[in-house]
Amino acid sequence: MILNRSEHLTYPSRKEFQLLGEIMHEVQSLNAPSRISHLPLAVAKLVPHEFSACGIFRIRNCELNIGYSNYGQEFSHLYASQGFVSDPSIQLLQMTRFSVTSSEDTPSLSVPREVISLKLDFGIRSCLSIGVRGVWDTCTYFAFSNFDPRLAPKLRTTMEIMAPHFHLAYLRATMPAEVSENTTTAPALTGREEEIMRWVAEGKTNWEISVILHVSLNTVKFHLKNIYQKLGGVENRWCAVARWQAQSTGWLLADADGDRRRTLPHSSK
Repeated sequence: MILNRSEHLTYPSRKEFQLLGEIMHEVQSLNAPSRISHLPLAVAKLVPHEFSACGIFRIRNCELNIGYSNYGQEFSHLYASQGFVSDPSIQLLQMTRFSVTSSEDTPSLSVPREVISLKLDFGIRSCLSIGVRGVWDTCTYFAFSNFDPRLAPKLRTTMEIMAPHFHLAYLRATMPAEVSENTTTAPALTGREEEIMRWVAEGKTNWEISVILHVSLNTVKFHLKNIYQKLGGVENRWCAVARWQAQSTGWLLADADGDRRRTLPHSSK
């Protein structure tokens, strides 16, 4: 069953939102394959976990290439060669136009026996996987395992916010040549809107931006509302920055129906 993301998300505290902003700013400088591991390490600042992995999934030929994994060579090979095809977050990328998909599973649920055995053999007790849709049928994939079950809602929310930024960082680190040859028309922001987005990307709050620009707080909020609409109906400043940064490359796609994310609460990998 596909469920609306609002049924699964637990919104971070003010301090955690500030940390998310710092992570968002940090990953903007990720531009080399050797630094891909920094993405899951950044998530660990909010939700500690034992295992993590990320890679590229190409829809057209149903192929997964893992760029980083600490699950172990044997498990990573088994998952990349055959296990990923049963992952609901991957299946949703194949069957829908949702821009971000996710699924959560535990071996204690009613999942195929061979999947349970495989996970238990490798000490995997839980997993949250996220898929991010990109252009040219190229998507990114992120997985996290063995986190405190009580922190699962926080991990899901963190990735709902950070997934577009991680997608851009992963492609920037691994696909510079291919991406440079493929661009899309960017939404037209005004000069003031561009200026506001530059400050948002620097992690400034609405109040700080209002002081810097010598305008009222309501004026900043009004501009941000227009910006969100122009950037495809994004819901918050983190998604807005990701979409804005993607303008020059066209690395992210919005959902065809305007509904940006879908999740599956429990699944088998």
